[in-house]
Amino acid sequence: MTAPRWLDDEPWLRQLLHALLDGLEKPRTRDVTRRIKRSTTPALFAFGEDTEYRWQLIERLADDHGLFEIRYDRRLAPHQERYDNAQLRLRADAEPLLREWLERPRINPVDAEWHAAVGNHGGIFQDGGAALLDTKPGLPDRSPEEMVAAFANLPTLLGQDLTLRELSARAFHGDSKFLDHRADLLARLFGDRASAIPARPLLLTAWAPAGFQQLLIVENQDSFLRLVEHPPADTALLYSGGFRASAARLNSEHTRFAYLPGSDAGYFQRHWLDPNHAASFWGDLDYAGLSILAALRQSLPHLRAWQPGYQPMLRALLDGNGHTPEQARKQGQTDPGQTGCDYADQQLLPALREAGRFLDQEGFQSE
Repeated sequence: MTAPRWLDDEPWLRQLLHALLDGLEKPRTRDVTRRIKRSTTPALFAFGEDTEYRWQLIERLADDHGLFEIRYDRRLAPHQERYDNAQLRLRADAEPLLREWLERPRINPVDAEWHAAVGNHGGIFQDGGAALLDTKPGLPDRSPEEMVAAFANLPTLLGQDLTLRELSARAFHGDSKFLDHRADLLARLFGDRASAIPARPLLLTAWAPAGFQQLLIVENQDSFLRLVEHPPADTALLYSGGFRASAARLNSEHTRFAYLPGSDAGYFQRHWLDPNHAASFWGDLDYAGLSILAALRQSLPHLRAWQPGYQPMLRALLDGNGHTPEQARKQGQTDPGQTGCDYADQQLLPALREAGRFLDQEGFQSE
């Protein structure tokens, strides 16, 4: 609905409507109202002018356009105008029309705070702070100004050979993980300076006999240590620490190994990625475990699900054993669809989908 043409000729009335809209944008616990008094609406008390016509315009806004309700004061003296001390109560559904007429789109208060904060520090950022406005990265109980100021302080720490976790803990109130998965944000804010942040080493635990012929990656610590006590023949064991080893940097220069006693570290370093050595993975029989398998195959394309470990788990699942995702708080797990391993894709995943239950590897020994 377009605004009445006469509204442009009545600046006092537009001012009144702006005042009602101002009330909407303030914190409140009740309806927005406006009393008609000489102090609030002097145009209706300029009796040398056509005040009766002006009041008729307000009535038209109420009756024809439904902007507000009018509640008259019944205690007026005979000499008072009938609209003296009347109350305008803005209708709850009138806001969109009022904003359209006054050309005042809704402004999210949080957005306004972020814009103001970036304006205070924008010169520090390569993109003027646009990346912060796009993402609004926040922490509980921290204002936009505090968050932007923390990012603005990062250049004083860049170049000090600090890892991302160290930078995060120092800049964001001790939260070392806040900057995880925000590399793109830092690149937009700081350009090449962000790319100079040293990669955080991936630390993995291995047990590697000399001359091993195959590699077995194990998801969980207890199962890994149990296998170290009774290892499969000619097999090196690597503890993946859940999803930790499934990172794309598994075979990068930043991967570090801690070796259990009895390991031949030199032989392991030279041969653990050798595609001529068989490579297997054993973890939980659930969607997360097989997602780890799929992710690890990005670094080790020849990796397969370890049948001696999964076979007894599969039989138990087919026999009706296992826990529901809700029982183990695994509702958020996502079916990986395909892992690239025939055994996992043709036997393990179909069984999981059919059963609707999962099994953890700690309850099983390999065959």
